[in-house]
Amino acid sequence: MTSSPDADADSATRIRQQEVVAELGQRALETDDLDQLMRDAVVAVAETLDVEYAKVLELLPDGDEVFLRQGVGWREGLVGSATVPTDADSQAGYTLDTERPVIVDDLRTEERFSGPELLTSHDVVSGISVVIGSVAEPWGVLGTHTTEKREFTQYDANFVQSVANVLATAIENRETRRELEEIYGRISDAFFALDEEWNFTYLNERAHELINPENRELVGENIWEVFSAALSRAFEQEYKRAMYEQETVSFEEYYPEPLDTWFEVRAYPSETGLSVYFRDVSDRKEREQELELFRTLLDNTTDSVLVIDPETADFVDVNETACRQLGYDRDELLDLSVPEMERRFADIEDWNAHVEQVREEGAVTAEGVHVRKDGTTYPAEVNVTWVELDREYMVAVARDMTERRKRERRLRESEQQYRTLAENIPNGIITLFDDDLRYSLAAGRAFDELPIAPTDVEGRLVGDVWPDNVSDALESAYQAALDGEAQEIEFEYAGREWIVYVVPITDVDGEVFGGMTIGHDITERKEYQRRLEESNERLEQFAYAASHDLQEPLRMVSSYLSLIERRYGDQLDEDGEEFLEFAVDGADRMREMIDGLLEYSRVDTQGDPLEPTDLNEVLGDTFENLQMQIEETDAEITTEPLPVVEGDASQLRQLFQNLLSNAIEYSGDGPPRIRVESERDGREHLVSVHDDGIGIDPDSQDRVFEVFQRLHSHEEHPGTGIGLALCQRIVERHGGRIWVESEPGEGATFSFTLPAVDSPDERSD
Repeated sequence: MTSSPDADADSATRIRQQEVVAELGQRALETDDLDQLMRDAVVAVAETLDVEYAKVLELLPDGDEVFLRQGVGWREGLVGSATVPTDADSQAGYTLDTERPVIVDDLRTEERFSGPELLTSHDVVSGISVVIGSVAEPWGVLGTHTTEKREFTQYDANFVQSVANVLATAIENRETRRELEEIYGRISDAFFALDEEWNFTYLNERAHELINPENRELVGENIWEVFSAALSRAFEQEYKRAMYEQETVSFEEYYPEPLDTWFEVRAYPSETGLSVYFRDVSDRKEREQELELFRTLLDNTTDSVLVIDPETADFVDVNETACRQLGYDRDELLDLSVPEMERRFADIEDWNAHVEQVREEGAVTAEGVHVRKDGTTYPAEVNVTWVELDREYMVAVARDMTERRKRERRLRESEQQYRTLAENIPNGIITLFDDDLRYSLAAGRAFDELPIAPTDVEGRLVGDVWPDNVSDALESAYQAALDGEAQEIEFEYAGREWIVYVVPITDVDGEVFGGMTIGHDITERKEYQRRLEESNERLEQFAYAASHDLQEPLRMVSSYLSLIERRYGDQLDEDGEEFLEFAVDGADRMREMIDGLLEYSRVDTQGDPLEPTDLNEVLGDTFENLQMQIEETDAEITTEPLPVVEGDASQLRQLFQNLLSNAIEYSGDGPPRIRVESERDGREHLVSVHDDGIGIDPDSQDRVFEVFQRLHSHEEHPGTGIGLALCQRIVERHGGRIWVESEPGEGATFSFTLPAVDSPDERSD
């Protein structure tokens, strides 16, 4: 018996369908990629049944729609985005409720359901759709369609159902594997369960170890009462979100004392409560914080830091400074290697030799030329260190030497300018130093008397040249000069006494790039000062003794004059009374002169230490002392705000009192008009007292500061002739100068300088 051609064709079709099902089943066993399996399935169904369309629809969680997860033949953009409703009037909804394959001969006349827009927009006429999974728990729908009217056989429907069964089995297997993986992953974690009232229902052993070291009975206890510190933290926020919104949550949070632990937490909600899996990640957090701190330090250093793979010369990591100096984004720089950035390693053999040197020596410092992204270059000093962590690395710390090279060039230019001066400076030395406190120049005739030569100084650091007591003083002054502040220091060296002036050296833009020192041998000057101090001390002793010896007979003269006036005053004629009055007045003047001389001699030895003194307060006290004289003469004294100076308040009151009293005394016929002003002059304040009085002849101005020198008779203007000499002595004790500028009839201006106080307030003056 022979079969008909149609029967043979049907048999071949069924065999091919069975082969396709077998092939898909084998692929399902071999792959974990579910989407690839679904793509293979829809292509195989469409080719086997010779139709234009095939699709896999996934039932969404809300159950109201299915999602076009995979398909063949559909317009571009629909697969992965299109959805189809699952209501009873739709083919998808009808299929999900039917245990048998749904065969559609003609969708246009179909009465069981209506065709969805997805099918009608593609002119679908006939097709087959089946459930993936069971009707009780469907996963989705597998469908195949054609635009031709066609009667599919039961064999065709069984084929589509078989493919759907393969997919359902693969989906179920994947879900089973995922659940097993989660279970296995949770076994090592700590675990506890909570009911709907937030009470513990179970804790495993690891949970007790982490959160219940005292092994209290926690089952039945409320989590928020036992662990109150969890309130207002992510624990409370995330647990409640998981419970109330029925969402799985995962987070990391710190629990304070007594646990003092960082936890990684995953919480799974259910209808009856919450399952919480957690682990201690404190060590990881500590490492992350240390790494973050290290990264912050690296990114804020002024040097480039580059981590290099020694085998490939590729950059493994870089800091922000490296990116900024080289002009690259971080990702761009990490795609480069050392030879692309540093010209001296353009030949890989040079790089390999460098690697071997660093490996052998541990650290190597060298200078090179770095190439920026824009092709420009800059000099760099690079310190490369060999580091072994998880593997071998080279860490390069590179410093841009551009500014240093400029400073060195400017310093060399300065050296040439100063060398001739330095070599010929008498009784002293000159040095130049850079911002590393390294000498670039040392010269001066005073080196002839020192146990060190200029060649022993040049090229060396200050701390390597001088004894500790000298280098400590110099280093402090040099640093201040590099900050823009001039300094003056004194010290002993090689049996001699020295004063050194330290000043900053700036370029045309005012930027400090080094410093200069000018040192003078002041041994003789110091010896002269000591002898002068001894002489002054002897003079004071003499003045004190002389005044003491003079006071005694003067008191006797005054006593007898008073006695004569009391006993014989009535017997004296007019001339006798006048003679007696002259004698008493002369004795009083002599007493004032002796007191003034004694005060003059004690200015240096009896004064208080110099300290910050507000001249406004000093002047206020002076006004009180002169109040009667001011009121009697109707004097008008105006003053500007005065500075704070280094001074002896008592002596400065005497200074102002003498100058203001003189200005009032020599005011002329009209009421005195006096003005007190000041201005900053470098490290000093210049104070001036102006009056509109009778003035002083220029030829006599030098004599006004001499002891007992008077330009007017006692009858015209009483006084001892010591007041201005005392002013000069006080100002000189403060390290200042005093002078007068005047013309007869034009008033006088007495000016003096006092040392400024080095304070923020004073620097702003």
